[in-house]
Order: sequence, then C-alpha cells, then structure tokens
Amino acid sequence: MSPPSLVHHFQEYFQVLPAQEPERLEQVFRIRYDVYCREFGYEREEDCPGGLERDDYDGHAVHCLIMHQPTMRAAGCIRVVIPPPGEPGFQLPLERFCGESLDHPERRPDHFPRDDIGEVSRLAVHTRFRRRKGESETPAGFPADYILTEDERRTFPLLGLALFCAGTSLMKQAGREQAFVMMERRLARMLQASGFPFVQVGRPMAYHGERAAYHVTVQQVLDSMRPDIRELHEFVHKSLMQ
Repeated sequence: MSPPSLVHHFQEYFQVLPAQEPERLEQVFRIRYDVYCREFGYEREEDCPGGLERDDYDGHAVHCLIMHQPTMRAAGCIRVVIPPPGEPGFQLPLERFCGESLDHPERRPDHFPRDDIGEVSRLAVHTRFRRRKGESETPAGFPADYILTEDERRTFPLLGLALFCAGTSLMKQAGREQAFVMMERRLARMLQASGFPFVQVGRPMAYHGERAAYHVTVQQVLDSMRPDIRELHEFVHKSLMQ
C-alpha cells in the first residue's frame, strides 16, 4: 500500500469553507488585516477599523476561508470579484487601479462579455502558516501547548495552491470563464509549473509590490493541472460545494 499523499494529509489538517455569512467574512477580513496591514503594510491600519481589512469590492465577491482544524485558527483566504449584472460600467479592481498597464492585444477584461469575467484577488496566507521550523510560534502563532508534527508542517506550502484551486472553483460556480489576477511574476511561474497556465497581459507595475496582470480561462486550468494538484482541486471544489 502506498503512503498517504501530501494532499491526503492536507485534508486531515485543513477545512475549506465558503465564506458568505458575517462570522466567516469577519475571519477573512481579520486575516487580510494581519497580512496586508500589519505584516506587509500594503494598506494603512488606520483605514481598517476593528482590525478588519475590507473594501467596496467585497460586496461584489464570493469568498473562501481555509481553517486549521486542530486549532480552529484561520489559515488563509481568497475572493473572486464578480461584475454585477446590469452594471456595464463596473470595473474589476485591476481595471480600476492598473488599467493603464493592460497591453495585451486580445486578453483584456474589456475584450470579453462582462458576464464572463472575474478577478481572483486578496489571497492571503496567515503568517503563522508561513513560518519556518524553529521560529517563534507564540503569542501570535499557535498555542504554546500545540505541537506541530512534521507531516502537518509539510502541508503548509499547499495553502497557496489550495487557495488558487478555490479561486478556480468559485469562478466555475459563478459561471465565469475568464479569470484575471494581479500577482508577482515569481508566483506566476510557480503556478504555471503546477498547471495554472496564466498568461501575462500587462506590464509590471508597483501595486502592493511589483506585480503584473495575468489571464487564464477556467477550462485551461482544469485541463492543465498536474495529477497531485488535481487531487487538491477536487477536495477544495467538493468542500466549497457543500
């Protein structure tokens, strides 16, 4: 019998949840505050009352929350911004803030029907799940009496991939095929190697660090996933459909 896969261990330790009700959304906004405001300084803490990072797009988005089951600590989040019907002038965040950088002759949001596009954004993995072995785990991290196993720690790098799988699933559920995202080119290369064939569609620019706009279709992702990532995606998708 073959040993359990890393994805199997991931399923043991993490729970993937849709986050539309207030209690889960508050956990999403707290992760974003810890990561975007306190850790990286992308947003100003004074603009985020109550320790919650949110914006006007959250009301036009579907959200995912990943919880660490042994401690019930929030581990990560992501959202997909969906243009609302009947609002042809609605702009995705990357159109509004980075529109001048979009230079691809074909793969631009305004080249597709508005009811077929979405933007994957606000991905965040909490600091405690990105610490290296031996770094301090308290008071902001895990409880002092909680012991991380090696198998558990090895699943942490899957969190980012699981969140992008969630983005794919949320796009599919919303009936949107054309996915856009602003991200670092290093992250784009990692995702491309895992079977997310993103195409750069904009010049790099300063936007929460140096980032560029990318595009991919949901079907291209589903057709290109490595077998291990497909296993992860199936777990994530099934969890979000419940």
